[in-house]
Amino acid sequence: MTAKPSTVAGPVFERFPALGSEIVVAVTEPDRLAGVAAHVHACVDAVDRALSRFRPDSELRRLEARPGAWQPASPLFREALELALQAAAETDGVFDPTVRDAVEAAGYDRSIERIEAAGPGPARVPAPAGRWRDVEVDRSRGAVRLPKGVRLDFGGIGKGFLVDLALRDLARAGVGVLVSAGGDLGVVGPPPDGGWACGVAISPDDPTEAVVILERGALATSGLGRRQWRRDGRLLHHLIDPSTGRPATSPWRVVTIAAPTCVGAEVAAKVAWLLGEAGPAWIAAHSLAARFHAEDGRIVTAGPWPADRED
Repeated sequence: MTAKPSTVAGPVFERFPALGSEIVVAVTEPDRLAGVAAHVHACVDAVDRALSRFRPDSELRRLEARPGAWQPASPLFREALELALQAAAETDGVFDPTVRDAVEAAGYDRSIERIEAAGPGPARVPAPAGRWRDVEVDRSRGAVRLPKGVRLDFGGIGKGFLVDLALRDLARAGVGVLVSAGGDLGVVGPPPDGGWACGVAISPDDPTEAVVILERGALATSGLGRRQWRRDGRLLHHLIDPSTGRPATSPWRVVTIAAPTCVGAEVAAKVAWLLGEAGPAWIAAHSLAARFHAEDGRIVTAGPWPADRED
């Protein structure tokens, strides 16, 4: 599912492909679009250079080339890593940034565009994750240490991190801004009249199922979406059960979360999807709001998420 900013008269938009997704930048004042979009482009580049597992020149690839050693890491990388480790701790490892080998064992060892063009990577024996406690960050030294045999995947937090990073410096710009990365989005500043109308849909190409009016905070979704493929007739995907190292099963087709930050929404959406039928209770216990679209067509809401309306 994706949250799609409405394109009705009012805000103006710029869209561009990046990070295997479409990035959308919207502002309430047309003359501010170019400057805001340039800032978002710079943030996309910074996040990609730091966290990408597909770029041979990324900071992540440099760090994982020397496992077991303390190595200097940029403030941006350390911030993203600490957020991921905090999310793992707060979810008892349901969210786990050390699922990289399991993700690649399922075939996601290349960009989704390459998988769509030529198929997934070769089959590998999956193994459970769970070693996020062994990853170390030393703030005083500005360094990290990745254990031997542990590789990181920021796919479950990277888009939300990009959105929050881009909006951070725009909060005091005096203009309403929306930034979306593949449907995970956040807003800051004075909203347009009536708020930001965000359509909820299975994918960007599917009809809108519901509309959420967002005036602050963020929305994020989790589900199979585009990142699924077949190998030997079997459907595989990127949402890994850390306890088994295999693609997980869930009764939910997609889960959409509203939260104060996009990182928080993105993590919660993935965890709620992985938790299955226990997802709505987990969301309510964490004072969030969510919409669950089940494979059998049920719509379940949790927290203060508004009920779907025919209009």
